[in-house]
Amino acid sequence: MTALLFGVLAGLLMGVGMYCAAQYSGWEWFSRRFQADADYVHATFEKMFWNVPITKCRLIVLAFPSFGLALATWATWGIQWYGTMLLALAVAAICWRLLRNGVDYIYTRYVRRFDEQLVDALVMASNALRVGMSLPQALDIVTKEMPQPVSQEFGLALKEHRMGKTLDDALSAMSDRLPSLDLAIVVNAVLILRETGGNLSETFDTIVYTITEREKVKDKIRTLTAQGKTQGVILISMPFVMAYLMNLVNPEYMEPLFTTLLGWLLLLFMCLMLLAGGLLIRKIITIDV
Repeated sequence: MTALLFGVLAGLLMGVGMYCAAQYSGWEWFSRRFQADADYVHATFEKMFWNVPITKCRLIVLAFPSFGLALATWATWGIQWYGTMLLALAVAAICWRLLRNGVDYIYTRYVRRFDEQLVDALVMASNALRVGMSLPQALDIVTKEMPQPVSQEFGLALKEHRMGKTLDDALSAMSDRLPSLDLAIVVNAVLILRETGGNLSETFDTIVYTITEREKVKDKIRTLTAQGKTQGVILISMPFVMAYLMNLVNPEYMEPLFTTLLGWLLLLFMCLMLLAGGLLIRKIITIDV
């Protein structure tokens, strides 16, 4: 209980210290990095149509390393004070570095949901075109009937079109804004057919078939590589789980690992080997389609 309270207090103090350092003009690098991370979080949230004020984005930037410091302090409570301090600061720095990765992961899931809904949106637009509607009318139906994020993205494109942009420019801006290969194919097909002429509904059906078949291949690859991912997670987490259990059973046996120079070198070597093994496993099981 004491370790937990001390960890929470250390995390709060670190958050306050980071905020004060960011406001101090003498720490120009830290202030620029802090503001850059807050702006990056704010811009990424805006891409997903999340109305998060910049002040809350700054709090998120403060929360990541503070939580890492509190967690590391609680987990390493009981070893030498300098060991706890070094590990806590290292974990806090890693959490701060992982902030952008976490935000990118959320945005990647957003784009993935868009790709999953794009097939249904194309089918709906193709059916609307077959009954004689224009392309803006078909996209308007997609905006009204489809869930987020497809409705948001196409809705923004239609709003830009109504505000004076051409439909081609609005769709091109949506393709530039959203890093989706499927959307880029759709937009390029629409732009080409609007210039050269052709049956847009049949083109949408062809794109739907292509996307569906590619997703089948991706699902098969994910199934075949699932075992490799599970083995990688187990192998990387096993040393930490075993060390924690052995420390609970016999703390004196594990004490030299955390209190001597040789122990720190062995821990560093272990982390480097686990990192190299994890990157190697990731490279093996990552297959681009």
